[in-house]
Amino acid sequence: MVMLSHSAAGWTIRPHTRDDAPEIERVFRGCLAEFPWRRTREPQEIERLHYLLRTSTVLVAEEADAGIVGFVILQAESAYISHLFVDMDWRFCGIGTGLLQVSRSIACNRLRLDVDVNNHEAQAAYERLGWQETVDQGRPGVGQLRMISP
Repeated sequence: MVMLSHSAAGWTIRPHTRDDAPEIERVFRGCLAEFPWRRTREPQEIERLHYLLRTSTVLVAEEADAGIVGFVILQAESAYISHLFVDMDWRFCGIGTGLLQVSRSIACNRLRLDVDVNNHEAQAAYERLGWQETVDQGRPGVGQLRMISP
């Protein structure tokens, strides 16, 4: 079931299936490679990812030729996003915004997420979309910032 599509860019957003797990993990591992401060915890991060795929609302962005190019993991009851990742080659195509839009419609509330303080690109992207910092969690360079959607 397609929940959102972008005809010009060629991607669609749909609920994930169990068969999507290897491609979701591929996108996740590719993105983790960009975060040296998380590399030491990669086995734990992958284990947590697999747990959340079984217990949370998961949406994938898919392009016919490229496969899964992004995903979001949402705890719908609390409107909390634990994971939002877009393959590097597919950034700036509206995928992250689309995943957030569909997530908000599912949660029926403002969304919350934590972003690594070292992930300046993500922080700037959320701020451009109107997100605001609500709580400083952790120490600079180590922790995360809590952000809330408009």
